[in-house]
Amino acid sequence: MSENIFGIITRFGEDDFSYWEGFSLSEEEEKQIMAILLKHDTEGFSVRGSRSDIAYEIKK
Repeated sequence: MSENIFGIITRFGEDDFSYWEGFSLSEEEEKQIMAILLKHDTEGFSVRGSRSDIAYEIKK
C-alpha cells in the first residue's frame, strides 16, 4: 500500500474552512510536503481512520 496526499484542509477563521482535492502533485512535491509534516510530527493533532472517522473528528 502506498501513501499519497489526497486532500488538504485549510482553516481561515473560526468556522471557515476550505477542502482541496483532485489535484495532481508530483512525486517531488509529495516528498516535500511529507518532509514538512514529519518535521512537525510531535506537534498538533492528527487522526487516521475511515472517511467517517476523520469527518467526525473535524466536526468536533
